[in-house]
Amino acid sequence: MKVWHLISNRWNSAISEYALSAARAMKLAGAETLITPLQSSLIEARFIDQEFSVESVDHFGLGKYGRLFTLSKKFNPDIIFTYGGPETTAAMFIKTGRKLIRFYGQRADGLSITRQIFGRLGHFHVDRLIAPSQFVGKPLRVITGGEVDVVPLGCDQKKFSFIDAHRAKRPEILIFGRIDPVKGHREFLPILKELITIAKSKGDPIPRLRIVGLPANLSVSHLRTEADRFDLSEDDLIIQCEKIANVAGLMSESSLGLVSSIGSEVICRVAQEFLMCGTPVITTSVGSLPEVFVDKSFGGHYDHTKPVEAAEKIYKWLCLGHCETNLQRQARSLTAQRFFSIERMSEDLMRIVRSTLS
Repeated sequence: MKVWHLISNRWNSAISEYALSAARAMKLAGAETLITPLQSSLIEARFIDQEFSVESVDHFGLGKYGRLFTLSKKFNPDIIFTYGGPETTAAMFIKTGRKLIRFYGQRADGLSITRQIFGRLGHFHVDRLIAPSQFVGKPLRVITGGEVDVVPLGCDQKKFSFIDAHRAKRPEILIFGRIDPVKGHREFLPILKELITIAKSKGDPIPRLRIVGLPANLSVSHLRTEADRFDLSEDDLIIQCEKIANVAGLMSESSLGLVSSIGSEVICRVAQEFLMCGTPVITTSVGSLPEVFVDKSFGGHYDHTKPVEAAEKIYKWLCLGHCETNLQRQARSLTAQRFFSIERMSEDLMRIVRSTLS
């Protein structure tokens, strides 16, 4: 089987991550794979680094349809995967009888009538539409007129798995990823204050929050100023602005993973990575995040607008995560692999591909 992946996303976004994982998943299933990304894009470099066969273009506009048609004729794919609008439109003119699967990785709820109409027109040539979650998939039915296949992102279990790591004496909550307003770091600080209050009232070890990531539209100094408002010391709130070589080790040694986002979260990569490492995770209720909790051992989600109620719920999971044994962590990691591994993604995509080709 030959599979051709077209991707117009230039940056290391969640959609790019999904495209990379989907390509790896299909390759794992034995498919001969060709990638056509944008030239000089960050995702192009990652595909090359992972030794995929790559034929890049500088755009997917009308002027490149001839080049794409030539590539299509030369590679002769059985099926084409697209991940954005420009390449999906281009595929309309180059698929020539081949099957087309379009991944849709943006929130689709609240589409206006006009966008629904244009959505139908722009996807009439698409044979299957896949989404990373029901949150995205259900609203897309207005475009397809039928079911949308849901395939969660597949995480690399060789990179994200449980590591026997020593947990600190203080219960530690970890937020991992870029420091950005949409990620809800500031909004979690009053909840952290409530967690400390609960611990003091019970005579328990005082919890702390560790933030690891690079600043993006939110400075460390601003976070420190906000922390001062809630009397949070530098030992209560640790901020590491650095790239981490051993992410699995960092996640494994944390008492509890946290995704505090107040927006976005369509493709829930970080939450899945925590679980693949065996660490329970607590999240807000935005986007696709509630769908991560397919097993009762995984954790739960909270309403970030209610700090006291959120703290009470988080505290239970924090205590549980801090006192867990390695066997409990390993069990959670193995369970998470059943739902979120590259192997599971490969199985799901191959089922869809076989159905589409039959």
